[in-house]
Amino acid sequence: MRMYVVTDLEGVAGVYQWENRDDTSLENHERRCRQRRWSAAEVNAMGEGFFAGGATEAWVYDGHGAGYTIDIGLVDPRIRILHGRGAPSYCTGLDENCAAIGSLGTHAMAGTQWANLAHTMGTSIRRYSLNGIDVGETGYQAFLAGHFGVPFVFCAGDAYACREMEELVPGCITVAVKEGIGLMAARTVPPTRSCEMIREAAEEAMKHIDEIEPLKLEPPIVFRCEYYEPTLDPEKTSPNKHIIDSHTFEIEAENMVDFMNKMYGFDPSYVPIWETYTPVSMPREGRSCPWEGQS
Repeated sequence: MRMYVVTDLEGVAGVYQWENRDDTSLENHERRCRQRRWSAAEVNAMGEGFFAGGATEAWVYDGHGAGYTIDIGLVDPRIRILHGRGAPSYCTGLDENCAAIGSLGTHAMAGTQWANLAHTMGTSIRRYSLNGIDVGETGYQAFLAGHFGVPFVFCAGDAYACREMEELVPGCITVAVKEGIGLMAARTVPPTRSCEMIREAAEEAMKHIDEIEPLKLEPPIVFRCEYYEPTLDPEKTSPNKHIIDSHTFEIEAENMVDFMNKMYGFDPSYVPIWETYTPVSMPREGRSCPWEGQS
């Protein structure tokens, strides 16, 4: 039973300010290393909960910034990490072979009052919507999972993000490890406590996979993006984007995968190597490959 999780940084316990990857000071370097350790600890706690609840695999997509936010040297060897930038598809590896999807280190969508580090993809974006439904980054991912028949069952992060996902996916298990009290402030539990809470919630989420309906949208998919400031040139044309005004564009697609390909320019012919390749250097029986789960 494979669990797929997208991680972020802003909802990790102890994080309260934006990451600045351009700051080369020793203080900022130490802060970022510490946050990677906190992220790894929450990943491990979540994995322990999933495995205790019956999962046989846990795939974790490092979804923050440069895709280098988890100190993988500290990660449970049973967990597979997808990281880096320039992936060939959105949430690579998320498909019908996954039992469920979840989110870790989750922040609320842009414009959520009092939420800590609330935003949607970038601070320039005011609103994302799918067929008229407002979504943050996590809702965006939950609808993609729904295309494959995969339910969203678990969310850990800011209380405002948890509330957001509870409203979008009734029945999903959430755990608030911090409570925003402003864009750059939060009331948080210490990382050691957050891991205890996440472990318990992850195990509980495994009990409800069959009870939660995957999020699905009727075609066509109509995605709308609105910017705070005038950003777009209405006189410029795009093969996939319909520019409505200087603040807003729409994309119409057949389904969520088609939308992601149009949104980001992915090649729809991409197939992961683990779907097609069998190493010949070892016999099939008893071999262990990096993409095969280990319980």
